[in-house]
Amino acid sequence: MLLKILVFFALIAVYLGWYVSNLLNKRDSSHLLFSFIVTCIPFQMSFPLYTPTYVSVDGIGSFTGKIFLMLPLIASVVLLVLQKNKNLFYLYKNERWVMWIVILIAISFINPFNVARWGTVAFAIALLSYILFFRLIYNKLNPLQILNGIFGSFLLLCVLNFCLAILYPVLNVSFVTTIFQEGGDMWATRNGTRAGAIGIFVTPANLGLFSVIASGFFFASYLNGFKKKLSLIVLVITGITIILTYSRTSYITLVVILIMLFYIFKNADKPLLSLKSFFLGVLPAAIVLYWLVFLSPFSATFLKTDADDMYQARLDHWTMGMDIFHHSPVIGVGINSHLEFVNRSPEMSKVIHNEFLTSNPIHNTHLIILCETGIIGFALWLIFIIITLRQAKSNIAQNVNTILSLTQIALITIYIIYGCTDWAPVSHSTFPLFLLFTYFFNKYSLSSRPVNIVAMSAA
Repeated sequence: MLLKILVFFALIAVYLGWYVSNLLNKRDSSHLLFSFIVTCIPFQMSFPLYTPTYVSVDGIGSFTGKIFLMLPLIASVVLLVLQKNKNLFYLYKNERWVMWIVILIAISFINPFNVARWGTVAFAIALLSYILFFRLIYNKLNPLQILNGIFGSFLLLCVLNFCLAILYPVLNVSFVTTIFQEGGDMWATRNGTRAGAIGIFVTPANLGLFSVIASGFFFASYLNGFKKKLSLIVLVITGITIILTYSRTSYITLVVILIMLFYIFKNADKPLLSLKSFFLGVLPAAIVLYWLVFLSPFSATFLKTDADDMYQARLDHWTMGMDIFHHSPVIGVGINSHLEFVNRSPEMSKVIHNEFLTSNPIHNTHLIILCETGIIGFALWLIFIIITLRQAKSNIAQNVNTILSLTQIALITIYIIYGCTDWAPVSHSTFPLFLLFTYFFNKYSLSSRPVNIVAMSAA
């Protein structure tokens, strides 16, 4: 806790220095508060309020089970005091995806299979805290300021992660693995099987996921000429960071999104399913992936080391996930509760004796969505993916909101691929980034049609 407080004040000092520098050089500083909150996301800066009692020791789902006062909520209160927000209680057409999640949260609260409702509360508090903050920031900043805020935050985080990745595993300075997250030293070595960079995160998988998302954003910025040289430099150091995580899924995902973004940027007005897309997109990606897995210096990471054990562990986890789904196929067992459900179920606890399975979230994001929200939630997830990709491609073809549209395509693709093997996409340190890009992508892509929530409630 003390280290986290020191890190928090260190970040404040960095941003105060940044503010003073901008002030002296007469540059815009209006985006710095937004950038600061985004920077704090991976550090999970928040203040604990209540820790419910659970049967599960290491976690109840993919998200935190504790109740926190979220930093973006505090920032939102400050913004509410400092600025007028007449549209705070309006629901916009381009925020329907938020309502979908709120509906799933409401279903989880009344779900008789949900044995960890405090876990659902924890998720709801985080969701609403970030959405409220993003809404206030949207009312305060223009699109360029939003981009500058994200760019500055990701620049700082990527440079920091790169430095930490050089310290460990390259220079073997192991103490840096415990500076930011407890248990980082264990996960950095994957319980002694192989070393990998974790940066400011707790596992190489989380660092790999963040770095691939950042790569998508900086590549989108580079393609659009936004701070082009700096974007390319950060893209390179982020690529090196990904290499040092030794995360197999990160390698594959990075190759796919770079080729996909380049192809879509050049051919946004063309159909995705065509001979041209096959020869200029799918085939090059397949060739590079074949070389990466079977012929490159990294092939041992895929074919040797602990690969067989990891594949088997995932298969076991997926089997467990389907067993959970069969207990409540329509509405699931409640958001952020699947591990607690397993540990409290006499039927399942008799069958599952593997501690790894019952103490770690299911290593498949899509399966977590299926077993926690059921067919209803999974159907909404698929609809969201289709609508988002179609809208993003349309934006790029019309040269509207191009950077965030390319980044959103990268984000969705990353979640599809990464989500097949890991739960990091819906972890406490990464999911807010999904909310960040999805929120502003939609706000600058679709027309806003206000609906007065207060009036609706009164009626």
